[in-house]
Amino acid sequence: MARSRNGGGGGATRALRGGLALALAGAASATLLSSPSQAASGVNIGQRYNDGLDSRYSVTSFTSAANTMGYDTLGHTGGRSATNTFNDGAGAAVLGLFGHANAGIFQTDEGPTDPQDEILAAGTAADVVSPYANLRFVSEYFPYAEVDDMRLMVLAGCYTSLNGSWGNFNDAAVSRGVDSVISFSGLVYFPATSSGTSIGSTNYSGNYFWDRFGYHAKAGVTIGTALSRARTDLVAKEGSAGGWNNYVIQGAVSNPAGVRLKPAGSGEPLNSQPLATLPFTTFSQLTPTASTTTDGPDGAELTDVTTAQGVQYRQRQDGTVLDAVGTPSTDGEMTLSAAEARTAAQDFAQANVPGFGPDWRLVTDDTVSHIEGDAVRLLRWRTVADGRDAAREVTVELDRRTGAVVYFSAARGTADSAAFPVTAEQAEATARELTGDRTTAATAVADTWNAGRWTVTFDRGLTGWSEAHVPDVDRVEIDARTGEVLSRTTA
Repeated sequence: MARSRNGGGGGATRALRGGLALALAGAASATLLSSPSQAASGVNIGQRYNDGLDSRYSVTSFTSAANTMGYDTLGHTGGRSATNTFNDGAGAAVLGLFGHANAGIFQTDEGPTDPQDEILAAGTAADVVSPYANLRFVSEYFPYAEVDDMRLMVLAGCYTSLNGSWGNFNDAAVSRGVDSVISFSGLVYFPATSSGTSIGSTNYSGNYFWDRFGYHAKAGVTIGTALSRARTDLVAKEGSAGGWNNYVIQGAVSNPAGVRLKPAGSGEPLNSQPLATLPFTTFSQLTPTASTTTDGPDGAELTDVTTAQGVQYRQRQDGTVLDAVGTPSTDGEMTLSAAEARTAAQDFAQANVPGFGPDWRLVTDDTVSHIEGDAVRLLRWRTVADGRDAAREVTVELDRRTGAVVYFSAARGTADSAAFPVTAEQAEATARELTGDRTTAATAVADTWNAGRWTVTFDRGLTGWSEAHVPDVDRVEIDARTGEVLSRTTA
């Protein structure tokens, strides 16, 4: 696309129909990280777009992780045509797209003009032949044949779980036999960089999320657990999930969130539906059956505990729990109202988080969904200092059918105090100077994590080819003490 700003990152509402094929090989700058010959192959694609969205690190890190697990994986960091992406998807066991997207569409490469952008779309039952040379559909794959061996498809872009005029990626992939599909229900942020930025310097925001996902997948956990832990790790590192907490997992097997990438292999016909987690009050009530050590987001050693109740949790050396993952129910009547779920989640946090109390601010109380049929309520609290959110956060996701906690995290930043000599107006001026945007309305939000900071956001709406619009959003983090730019991301 002929974008000039570092705006819209993961994609929002492109009007394509399209295919679910995933990321793959070829374009100008490809990174080939091959492993010993294996029947199971993988392909990943990303790039630094003209507007600055930089997903190359996601490609290289996840490609490396897949090769370590035994896949013969090819990673492309310079874009890929829609047709080559489609062709590479056939027969691949793991495919990943990282970059600009919207409901039902994914931009696999940029053209000289917006209408020449390469697009992989989901497609519908009627979409058997693409009307454009630079657009292909996932629905073009023959059902349960060409991509039936695909174990995992990653659609790491904005709004990829939603319905669009070019179809729905999850519907298209499931109808073609893909075991597990990861997509997202909202904006997601990647680093926004300048031309010439080295790949190795961009391991933050969405790139860090996918780096940590690969780390956990290599340990042999399920896709659902790897996503949950990567989400916790990103919040612990940066104090924001950057939209990556809004993951949706669907697939052709009965438990797509339970799919594992290790050991390497192709997709499978079916797998069993796990039992939903039962309510528990404290982690001491759970019965450990196995434990290993793992590296946390700050490099500190954690203990990864598996329990007889099916809950996995990571524990710090001081005995506190960083995060925990359970299994939500997928059918039955809801037994808890939203208010009752909030009370239950608050009681759980009170029992398991030292220092948690009524002075913490409830910042999120909403319905979320990660797998088809779940009934989950998300509650998120932050500590408060001088009227601003401070450097501790607790998140609880509670099953409204069973009353069980199915996700928990207690993350904390490194700041023990904060000062805000830089004003909101000064932060906005710095962000405008960096982005070159003098006209778009800006929002500036103050909080503290590893330091006091201002987060300035410019939302310019949609941009690009009229048949495939994507979001154009910039987010700049500024140190509230010094005025230094901490990061720039785009969604």
